[in-house]
Amino acid sequence: MRFFLVCLCTLSMTFVGVAQKMRTYDLDMQKKHAEIKGYDSLYRVNYFENIIIKTEFSSDIREIEFKNGATGNRISLIPISEYQIGATVDYKWIAFGLSFTPKFLMNPDFVDELEKSSSLGLTINFFYSDRWRQELSYRAFKGFYTEIEFNDQGLQKNVALNDTEYESFEGSTYFIVNKNFSFRAHYAQTERQLKSAGSLIPRLKYGYSKTNIVFNDGQFLNEISQLNNFYVIAQAGYLYTFVLNKKWFASLGMHPGIGYSYNELQYNDATELPTTTFNSLTFALDGEIALGYNAYRWFFGTSLNFRNSNYTNNQEDEFNNLSDYFKVYLGYRFNDNKPMRKFFGWFEDTFGF
Repeated sequence: MRFFLVCLCTLSMTFVGVAQKMRTYDLDMQKKHAEIKGYDSLYRVNYFENIIIKTEFSSDIREIEFKNGATGNRISLIPISEYQIGATVDYKWIAFGLSFTPKFLMNPDFVDELEKSSSLGLTINFFYSDRWRQELSYRAFKGFYTEIEFNDQGLQKNVALNDTEYESFEGSTYFIVNKNFSFRAHYAQTERQLKSAGSLIPRLKYGYSKTNIVFNDGQFLNEISQLNNFYVIAQAGYLYTFVLNKKWFASLGMHPGIGYSYNELQYNDATELPTTTFNSLTFALDGEIALGYNAYRWFFGTSLNFRNSNYTNNQEDEFNNLSDYFKVYLGYRFNDNKPMRKFFGWFEDTFGF
């Protein structure tokens, strides 16, 4: 936590010293973009001519819950890397992000496992056009602890599984129905919502994940030890942003969905239980609430989020990919330069970003 606060203070002092006024060029480009894309400039304003740096502190981790249909035992996997710090760089229509967990943000109850535990997140997000957004991400966690509810022995807590690993590749494609609603202001802060507005946001989510559970005890024979999961989920969400004095905002969103999942299950030292595969319907529900401040140069905020995806096969093996998490962020926008405009402008002219 100290490291994160030092980073924020350093960022603040750096940019306070180089605060810049809005250029005439920026105002002209904002007006031009509104005319080309057909939205009302009284509702939203863009900052595409700015380089945007954002730092973030988050509890956005992957918690996975398994239930073995044969034994009735339920296993919840929670990363020892309980929190992450990260940063994103955003310019024009593309953003790159990196997040990780330093040792001092890991669960202190597992001192012996800290050296083997780690987390990493990489993201690339961009817009095809004003209302089509694409997100791609890679997430990896090593080192978990678990709460195990045995069918005949009750609950055991804080069992370390330090060699257990989770890895995922995920993507989301969004379409923002209402032109006057700024999805960019809510998720990426490359714009500012000036007046309250909301929008339907259809989304297609897809991804692949692999969970490899390494048990260190013979009592886990025949439990699920590896899961490979591929999924495609269609969601019909709605997001609304309330704006006060053009700078303060609060957002509420809900995104239910249904989709298809293909899964491969392996079991721990189970010679009589080979790898099994199954197809299933997937039910998902994501929700969010956010509060923040968004001015020309500085912006900051926080959000509370939850997500839950449920999968079940014919043998009543069940697993859930779920988490309730928060984010706190702070960012700053500063001016670009002509070489950057020329380079990225070619993509805009060629592909219509």
